[in-house]
Amino acid sequence: MPLANCKECGRLFVKVTSDICPDCQRKEEEEFDRVKEYLKNHPNANLSEIMEATGVSENRISKFIRMGRLSIKPTCEVCGKPIDSGRFCPECRLKLLNEVRHIMGSSKTKDQEDTFLLEYLRKKRG
Repeated sequence: MPLANCKECGRLFVKVTSDICPDCQRKEEEEFDRVKEYLKNHPNANLSEIMEATGVSENRISKFIRMGRLSIKPTCEVCGKPIDSGRFCPECRLKLLNEVRHIMGSSKTKDQEDTFLLEYLRKKRG
């Protein structure tokens, strides 16, 4: 059996299937259980709330999501409304866009803004 260094703590261990040692696997499972239990009681919680309540890092929670072990509905960073993707809901995205244009002295018309937003949303939906 091959020896490997744990990707988490760097310790040498006998690698069977995982890239992390048995101790780190146990710790990861404990963190997963904490997050899963929190989500059971708070199904609409966002990433920040989960991190604060469970003490589990953003990277670890993101790993659980990438692995398909967790599914979290993202929320807008400005208003907190549920969104399908990205960082902002369409309303907040438009407000931010308008603020940036105002600051930059942009003279785009409302039609151009709507066209830009529609094109952006079309690309996001793929």
